[in-house]
Amino acid sequence: MRRVLAQETRTEQLTGTANAAGRERGFTLIETCIALIIMMVAALSIASLFTYAIQYNTGANDRALAQAIAQQRMESLRKTPFDQIASSTSTVTSAGRTFNVVTTACNDGSAACGGSASMTRITVQVTPQGAGPSWSRSSVTLIALRGVTSFGTFYQ
Repeated sequence: MRRVLAQETRTEQLTGTANAAGRERGFTLIETCIALIIMMVAALSIASLFTYAIQYNTGANDRALAQAIAQQRMESLRKTPFDQIASSTSTVTSAGRTFNVVTTACNDGSAACGGSASMTRITVQVTPQGAGPSWSRSSVTLIALRGVTSFGTFYQ
């Protein structure tokens, strides 16, 4: 009997099954918790990246809409008679978003207004209502100088 047991132990030692079976215990609770914490930190960083991207894209969309509104206002002022251009404030809704539109017309002849009474400096500033702090410094502003058309004598 002793000889059979010794032979079995010898066989197990050669194959390594006894030692391998004794060492296979799996993950401990601490190892599992550490792995979950690492995965949680990675997931939270990715989630914050998505949040930033969504806010950035929303701001870019607002700026594109504001630019389009400013260009439309400027085009309408181009076809307005020179003596009827005046400063105004209004609100415009585009794509479900409301924008404040401030139009300023200056024609007092100073250098800031074009340097001549026959020139008008037109400024159109568009800002979305309820804009966050990033919009306080970056509203869309278009500036144009418009002169009065005068017809003189044509010399041949």
